[in-house]
Amino acid sequence: MAEERTDDLLVERGDDGVILVTLNRPRAKNTVSFAMWEAFAGLLTEIEAGTPPRALVICGAEGWFSNGGDMKNPPARGEGAMNLAARLELGQRAIRRLSALPVPTIAAVEGGAWGVAWGIALACDVLIAGASASFGAPFVRYGLVPDGGVSWYLTRAAGRRIASEIVYSGRAVPVEEATRLGLVSRIVPDGAVVAEALAFARGVGDGNRHATELSKRLIHASETASLENAHALELAYCHQLQSGEEAIRAREGFAARSAARKG
Repeated sequence: MAEERTDDLLVERGDDGVILVTLNRPRAKNTVSFAMWEAFAGLLTEIEAGTPPRALVICGAEGWFSNGGDMKNPPARGEGAMNLAARLELGQRAIRRLSALPVPTIAAVEGGAWGVAWGIALACDVLIAGASASFGAPFVRYGLVPDGGVSWYLTRAAGRRIASEIVYSGRAVPVEEATRLGLVSRIVPDGAVVAEALAFARGVGDGNRHATELSKRLIHASETASLENAHALELAYCHQLQSGEEAIRAREGFAARSAARKG
């Protein structure tokens, strides 16, 4: 992988079309800074404007995803009416864009994903976590409300009562519980999370990028669409793909395998 280095974010681009993003502030438990959000926003702009990569994988440096927002440095910028929430607003935009990217996104969570960093992980399509990973939303303990979409994701996945208990208590949510609640896709051994996430990313769609991209768009739209509208979108995408190179290649491969079995 070719590596691009900034102070707070590492971006590695593989020849296989997979981009690996590392939250890179290990001495601060990879807490999210202005510089990190800005670098991430730049990457999202590039992906949105160009040919989509095969997949995007997000992890944290040195075996820890992130402790969330940087509590040691002020979140303010400028003198606008909302200047005290400037860093959060920048992060919210990035999280919405991450969720809407037309490419599979995979969070690789080692150690912990807390606060707004849990929102980053939950915005991804797939969340692969280590066996000892934990998650948390301790905002109320710091006199704040949940941010980064954490309360939205928790309520949609687990319901109001479970989401309320997690937020009000500020407790750690172990990986097994997070999986039961539908917040984690897969648990893998500690130390193998990034490798497993990259392997998953490389196998996405068996290389059929157009089908994968439209499937991502379909799943994203289905979160708010009626069944009737989802069916209409399925028809449009199916019609579009049927005459495409990927579907033709897949049909020819299926026919060749069938003929070989009969022979």
